Amino acid sequence: MVNSVRDSDVKCRIVTAAHRVVASQGVHASTMRGIAAEAGVTTGAVTHYFADKADVMAAVLEYNNRLATERVTERVAGRRGLAALAATVEALVPSDELSLQAWTVLVAFWGHAPAQPVLDAWVTEATSGARGLRSWLGKTLGDAVELGELDAGVDIDHETERALVLIAGLGVMAGGFPQELEQVRRRTKAMLADYLDQLKQR
Repeated sequence: MVNSVRDSDVKCRIVTAAHRVVASQGVHASTMRGIAAEAGVTTGAVTHYFADKADVMAAVLEYNNRLATERVTERVAGRRGLAALAATVEALVPSDELSLQAWTVLVAFWGHAPAQPVLDAWVTEATSGARGLRSWLGKTLGDAVELGELDAGVDIDHETERALVLIAGLGVMAGGFPQELEQVRRRTKAMLADYLDQLKQR
């Protein structure tokens, strides 16, 4: 039992270290040796837990998704409808160093051919990936209709896409650029208020 706990701790340390390496160097420049050094373990320890670099990168993206999901869960905290929608947007756009790092990691996977299968899996993931986010946003909008916050005729699929574009646009604008954080915070507040006002008028 002690060994399994220690093994789990080492594996987690490798994944979080790899996450930091990808955030700072990108997917292409991240090496097994560099990840091992960041984690404070040997390269052999990394290859003990992961078959190859692609396996590590899959774990990094899964970890990144989990961080985002936990952040949304914490911010939503029992809210429903438009309050949950607003909390989700605020949780996912880069507003601090941790959320910026998550976006930087996600953007690092784009356009990197060897990482494409990992990214494709994220896009189709039903719970913590892009599909899961789309489903969650649709649910918040459906709840808003049920609560009487929105008209029953609102096009939930269309509004879900608009919310996704708002999140993705703000995320890409700041991803990898710490100097943009304050500007993104201001834009998020203004654009989210406009979006919610427009929703209520539909």
